[in-house]
Amino acid sequence: MTPDTVRDLFASDINRPIEEVIKVDHGDETILRTELTEYIVTDSIRHQLNEVLEKYAETPNKPHEGIAVWVSGFFGSGKSSFAKYLGLALEGRTIGGSNAADLLGERMSDPRSKVLLKTISERIPTETVIFDVSTDRGIRTGNQSMTEIMYRLFLKKLGYAQALDLADLERTLEEQGLLEKFEATYSDIYKRDWNHEKGKPSQALQQASRVMHEMDSATYPTADSWRMAAQQRSDITPNELIERCMELMQRRGDGKNLVFVIDEVGQFVARDGQKILEMQAIARAFGKKRGRLWLVVTSQEKLTEIVSGLDDRRVELAKLQDSFASHVHLEPSDISEVTSKRVLSKNAHAEKSLRVLFTSHRGRLTENTRLTADIKLPELSTESFVELYPLLPYQVDLIIQVVSGLRMQGGASKHVGGANRTIIKLAQQLLIHPDADLASAPLGTLARVDQMYDLVSGNIISEVRGKIVDIGKKVEHPMAQAVAKAICLLQYVRSIHRTAENIAATLHPAIDADSRLPEVKAALDALEKAHMVRRGDDGYRIPTPAEDDWERQRASLSPKPGDTSRLHAEVVTSLWQPQPQHSFLDVKVFKAGLYLGGRLSVEGDIPVHLTLAEAGKEHEERVAESRKRSQTETRSIFWVAALDQAIDRETVELFRSKEILSRKERGAQTKDETALVAEEKLRLRRHQDELRRLIKQSLLTGTVFFRGNDRSPDDTATDIGRTAAKVLAQALPEVFDRFEEAAARVGKKDLESLMTTENLRGLTSVFTDLNLVRDQGGKPVFNTENGSLAEVLSRIDNRTSYGEVATGRYLTDEFAKEPFGWDFDVVRLFVIALLRAGKLEATSKGQVIESALSLDARNTFANNNLFRQASFRPKVGLEFTNIVDASEYFKEVFGREISELEQGVVANAIREEIHRHDEELHEVHTTLVQHALPGADVLRTALDQMRSIRSGKEDHAILTFNSAYKELKEAIKRGAELSQVLTETRLYDIGRARKALDAVWPFLKEEPDLTDDDHEHAEKLEDLMARETFFRELAAIDQHARALEQEHKRRHHEAAEARAAAYEEAAKKLKATPGWEQLGEDQQRRVAGPLASRATTDGTDSMAIPLLRSDFAASSGRLASAVEEMLRLVDGNRLVRVAASSYFSGGIETEEQLDQALSGLKEECLELIGAGKKVLVQ
Repeated sequence: MTPDTVRDLFASDINRPIEEVIKVDHGDETILRTELTEYIVTDSIRHQLNEVLEKYAETPNKPHEGIAVWVSGFFGSGKSSFAKYLGLALEGRTIGGSNAADLLGERMSDPRSKVLLKTISERIPTETVIFDVSTDRGIRTGNQSMTEIMYRLFLKKLGYAQALDLADLERTLEEQGLLEKFEATYSDIYKRDWNHEKGKPSQALQQASRVMHEMDSATYPTADSWRMAAQQRSDITPNELIERCMELMQRRGDGKNLVFVIDEVGQFVARDGQKILEMQAIARAFGKKRGRLWLVVTSQEKLTEIVSGLDDRRVELAKLQDSFASHVHLEPSDISEVTSKRVLSKNAHAEKSLRVLFTSHRGRLTENTRLTADIKLPELSTESFVELYPLLPYQVDLIIQVVSGLRMQGGASKHVGGANRTIIKLAQQLLIHPDADLASAPLGTLARVDQMYDLVSGNIISEVRGKIVDIGKKVEHPMAQAVAKAICLLQYVRSIHRTAENIAATLHPAIDADSRLPEVKAALDALEKAHMVRRGDDGYRIPTPAEDDWERQRASLSPKPGDTSRLHAEVVTSLWQPQPQHSFLDVKVFKAGLYLGGRLSVEGDIPVHLTLAEAGKEHEERVAESRKRSQTETRSIFWVAALDQAIDRETVELFRSKEILSRKERGAQTKDETALVAEEKLRLRRHQDELRRLIKQSLLTGTVFFRGNDRSPDDTATDIGRTAAKVLAQALPEVFDRFEEAAARVGKKDLESLMTTENLRGLTSVFTDLNLVRDQGGKPVFNTENGSLAEVLSRIDNRTSYGEVATGRYLTDEFAKEPFGWDFDVVRLFVIALLRAGKLEATSKGQVIESALSLDARNTFANNNLFRQASFRPKVGLEFTNIVDASEYFKEVFGREISELEQGVVANAIREEIHRHDEELHEVHTTLVQHALPGADVLRTALDQMRSIRSGKEDHAILTFNSAYKELKEAIKRGAELSQVLTETRLYDIGRARKALDAVWPFLKEEPDLTDDDHEHAEKLEDLMARETFFRELAAIDQHARALEQEHKRRHHEAAEARAAAYEEAAKKLKATPGWEQLGEDQQRRVAGPLASRATTDGTDSMAIPLLRSDFAASSGRLASAVEEMLRLVDGNRLVRVAASSYFSGGIETEEQLDQALSGLKEECLELIGAGKKVLVQ
């Protein structure tokens, strides 16, 4: 008969009870018996179980130390069942009228196993202590030692008190034969049964102390004597543990073997070196008894993985492997096999029907359920399909990862336990739970991930659940909620990519159904727009509450116009790199400069004025304006691009990313905060890239003008640099129309030949190429009458004729401009050629150079900086008109007349005045250099001229003065002004302004809430401090510096006040704490000192703001320390601090875990209170 529904496929009743967690002390033995009788023993489990049983069985005849067994396996692999059933079988516990060893033997279906179990039962009587270290209520906190935990639960097993002080009392009294008397005395005094009341240590300790006083008043003279003495008990060691176990097993355990089965030890040690060492010590101590004591532990990880997080891993691994001789590891394949046999086992008709169904739709099913992942997923074959249907092979692994992920959520380690559904239970619930009810579905229906979500949603944090519930109200797409559920669970499976294709595969509804990819993509789009899912580099995901809060804060940020302009400038400037350039005539590389919003961004030979305007009317107006400007500003290129909504949107997003990072990045401390910062950085890069792409596209479709002509990019343009270089190539011949006169590559040998070769015929070819040499009477001479040399000479003559110095810097800068664009070395070559031709006279460092062949010439002109500093004037003979001019210039510079127009008189007068001003100018120059102030070069040039005038001959002094009088006048005037202005007070103010730029501003600019005004103050201050005429702007410099100082001072004041207020409040809380009044004045001062010293703003002036803020954040911690110190002074050794956080490490996922943590905290506090301690919970 062909099955109609999924329910008809199974060999066993799918509604039968299946326990999620095997509890060996379960009150209902029927359930435990059912679980054991349905235990699936795979070949791997059978083989490894037999190995352990053989080692255990051989110990009477061959005693050995290999008594420790490490059982590892993924959550749900059955490792706990393996260990616990092993413990039950070794003990031979009676379960529902049957021996556990017999029940396990039947499940193993192996004669060898049955023989081993029977042998052990007859020859090795065994007692077992079985507990889960992650959930047992007897375990109070992960800070307890494993030795103490084992001892407490062993005592409980044998009927002793779990409180170690009381257990030691019982053990001692029992050894002395006084225990019955003690119990009777207790009953007489308190009218209650000791064995019932000893589980309440807070009362039992004091009551036991009183009973001991009644029984032996000589030894215990007061009712508190025994309790006070018991407080001196030291912690139990592994060696003491084994001795107590052996002693008490002889006393109350009939001399049986003792086996500890401890579940989730891997979680307990959790890469803690000390706990690992303790486990090793326990295992070695047990080994000393050579088979009488055994230790079986479980962990999600193998031994090699447990120590992988330790520094000295090899040593630790070797020690552990030595101690745990037997290693059992259950593979994920065991889970799949157990699931298929325990829950999904099919009947004969079902197997045949499923084979036919799979064969008919194999290709389509494979394609529609294919997943991409970082690991190889189980293959979809006929056998695997039949065994696992309605699940698919990959879904078993997926469920494993999901369940494991749920156990890790909230930042817990991979070891954290919990009450999440096991894989077997989840597979059953997919079939029978009303939320999934696959059993009632038609044959061919497949399990979907959203159905799995419905079954495990109780273990997902409430905020995420609530968000997914809200999707049904906020997103209209019918698949939105199912897609969100799939994304939520896939977030726990790191190996599977959360792409649209994979999400669609996990939601595939039936074997013969069409792909749901189009619907999934539409749902994802709707979810993204509603901000219900996020897309990152790792795929789609559900935002966490922290991410939602981050988004709310981020969305509240909006850029001001200045912020927008800065972001656009950053993007355009980055697009200008590498700087667009063109090699003109294959001789010199010219670069395109960049102006944005009228401000220079990148220096260049031809400026490109780039304007970004909002699309529409504003853009049209800017285009018309740029065309008009290009017709008048003929040496510039104008480029206009439109800003559309997409650019505006990306600009806002980029600003938000930058701004929220500036606010959050420094303070990120938790794992979640760090992850959000890292993700925001990725988002910032995405927005940067997208804004860059959009602005680039806008520029490439923008409008470019040069001299009124449209030079806009064509449709083939794809690169900003190449597009700008193309326009640059078109503009260069028109802007630098005289470049060709000096179009040559000048090398070092060309310069050297000019300064070393006496015969002009020996000059290099570049001189001929540039027409620098002509033939005159059969001899080569320099062509100084016209061409490039004549142009350079004319510029020098023209400048010096106005009394200004023609330096090498001036000449190279002047001829680099349009219409020339001449190269630095070409201009240097021209100057040296003029000097060689006898047309120029040079001055360098105050020394006159008249010959290009001299050593001074070679030293000066071979050095770029010295050439720039050198000055030049035409070489002419002294005439009377020069003396007359010098007299007039002298009066203009120095304000007085020369008595007579005679060469010697005029020269001496000039020298005297130069000497009079030289010293003052030199002092001012020194001040500028010492304080790193701009303008020293200007004075240096004037000082060189003065030196040349003072040391030269009379005619040289007059001619040099005539050619430089204006610059000398300006230098003298500037020197006097600087000398007057640069007082000690002003220099201090300037130093203060520099500190504002160098120290205050670097801190301020990282502050998240800085205003545009603050940025403007810093920019203007930086500009003013770089000007040669800074001394004329001292008032403005002081204004901007003070603005930055005031802002810094304001923030410093706020930080100091907040710190003082926090510590003042902390001091008040300290003084209000019970016990404060019991301290003496000196004690109060000492305890409150760390708070009182910070509860004031005194002495904070020299403290940095970050330190003040750090102190503020530490106030609560210092208060806690002060309270503890105070209580210790009051209560002495009675005070015990209990760290509440130790009970909640790894987070709380379930009510059971919360109850366990609170119960453990309460029990520890009560025990300490019972011991006469005062508990400080922190």
